[in-house]
Amino acid sequence: MPAADPSRLSPRVCAISFAVLIAAAALPLLLVDVLPLVDYPNHLARMALLARLPQDATLARYYATDWRAIPNLAMDALVPPLLRVMPLAAAGKVFVLATFVLLAGGPMLLHRALAGRWSAWPLLAFLFLYGRLLLWGILNYLFGLGLAFCALALMAALARRSAALRIAVGGVAALAIYFAHLMAFGVYALMLLGIEATFLLRAPGASPRRLVIAAATLVPPLLLMLLSGIGGGVIEYSHPLRKLDLLFSTFDLYHRPFDIASFVLFVGVLALGYARRWLTLAPALVLPLALLILAYVVMPTQMAGASGVDRRMPLALALALCAGTSWAAPSRRLERQLLGGAALMFALRLATVGLSWHQSAEEYRPLIAALAALPEGTRLAVAAPADAVNVQPTPLLHVPVLAAALREAFVPTLFAQAGQQPVTLQPPYAALAAATSSLRVWQAYVAGGPPLDLAESGALGRFDYVVFVGTAPFTLIDSAGLAPVQLAPRWKLYRLGG
Repeated sequence: MPAADPSRLSPRVCAISFAVLIAAAALPLLLVDVLPLVDYPNHLARMALLARLPQDATLARYYATDWRAIPNLAMDALVPPLLRVMPLAAAGKVFVLATFVLLAGGPMLLHRALAGRWSAWPLLAFLFLYGRLLLWGILNYLFGLGLAFCALALMAALARRSAALRIAVGGVAALAIYFAHLMAFGVYALMLLGIEATFLLRAPGASPRRLVIAAATLVPPLLLMLLSGIGGGVIEYSHPLRKLDLLFSTFDLYHRPFDIASFVLFVGVLALGYARRWLTLAPALVLPLALLILAYVVMPTQMAGASGVDRRMPLALALALCAGTSWAAPSRRLERQLLGGAALMFALRLATVGLSWHQSAEEYRPLIAALAALPEGTRLAVAAPADAVNVQPTPLLHVPVLAAALREAFVPTLFAQAGQQPVTLQPPYAALAAATSSLRVWQAYVAGGPPLDLAESGALGRFDYVVFVGTAPFTLIDSAGLAPVQLAPRWKLYRLGG
């Protein structure tokens, strides 16, 4: 590094910069009560159920808690206790904001631990807070990934401390990341072993003690994974070239031309910076990055019951680059220009998110009010097309599940898969949910499929209401036996028996 080291920041300036950027990142959260993320309403409803079960007799008719050593519990463990002191909507946003702090703070702390100084360059991680993974609502992974980078920084900071302390702290950190999310633990394990292996390779004659200690901290989660039988299920691969397209997901938001331009500009400037040696990558992160890239290349699209597995890796790669990047050129002016451009890009991305979320809030408001007006303990069927499982500016697919939190309703599309969530459906209602899939009901009333029996003996007849949600405006082919309650272009709520 040049003697001037223009990228160095004082701890005070670094803290102020981080606080200002976090405050800016939080602004879109203030525009909505329910964040317009695909899976978020479903997660939010589950948080309410976890806080109320089994004491709530109405909910207990339909749902039960099923706590296990599931590696997907970040939100489930942290949000329900918050409901004792704040409303559900606020608790959900606190969790998302905490996720932002970890995702942006983890790379900054890791850079500090490895480089021995505070720098502005890890703040580039703020550019990746809003991306396709967030829009999907894959919150446990995002929280776990941020926690993984913080744990890597902690382990690097403790490198010269006693083996007992490193094993104890590292073991607790590894377990916390594992329970937050399994794939976040995988990223953490690869990076931790890569960092320690780099130390061993770069110090001829060094003892492998550090690497052995790091590996030892990973043993408890690995044993839990083996004992729980995780790893089964269908394994599927998509076209190899899709891996290149998925890299764009780190910038993919609501305005495709702007998002593509931002991605190309960012990658181009970064490539130019490394080529001109304005930027350098910390040696300790070269091998970890290589391991992450290799894992990404061989990773399937679906495994262990989870889909879109490989789409989660590009963000880990981006954050690792942020953590390892340092300014090497002596020109302060050029550095300020590049960082200023990144700040402008961040502001413009926040503006696109804020505008879209404000519009979503207007669309959600009457729909949520209609759900809140349903009778307590009602049974609400959901109908949706196959393409509803996708990101769009105002996703409606899981909004009906909020009725479980608002009116203690039975909603069959609640996430309640054994081994993936700590909530299950009571056996009679699990069978009812299986017989009335959202796609089956949609096909019967909108797509011209086989009709469903509305008699009380039929599966759909056991519901009180049905809501149809679409990705575009639609009309029902036949509404016989359905009494309209609320009709909107992409949302139609009916009372059965009308």
